[in-house]
Amino acid sequence: MWQSMNQNQNSDTRPSSASRRGKIARQTGLWAERVTLWLLWLRGWDLVAWRQKIGRYELDLLVTRGDNLRLIEVKARKRGAWISADIALTEQQRLRLQRALQQWLDQIPWPEKITFQRVSWSGTRCKFHPPENWESLKIQR
Repeated sequence: MWQSMNQNQNSDTRPSSASRRGKIARQTGLWAERVTLWLLWLRGWDLVAWRQKIGRYELDLLVTRGDNLRLIEVKARKRGAWISADIALTEQQRLRLQRALQQWLDQIPWPEKITFQRVSWSGTRCKFHPPENWESLKIQR
């Protein structure tokens, strides 16, 4: 009994290191999305949706400029992270993003050009990867 009480006290008094790391990662991601949005505004893009929930998926940023709708996926890592933000988007994550984007498009059709772009952050260093055309996403419209 003493051991179980002691364990409960330890778990209630301070968060685990994993939950602290998770909180820091979420804050870093939110910061990176906000700064990315600001940089996109400077480049003439307008916000359509930010952190759009589609079922259990989330689209980071949907922006438009002219007739182009662009899905922006933001990845942020602290400088020197084991897996850099440049390569953090897995094939499974890409497929989930594509399905979520298709579900969003089913609700809000977009008749013009659709592109996808990754933005990666390493500390305060930002890299805009080349945009990909809708056709390269291999989603049926």
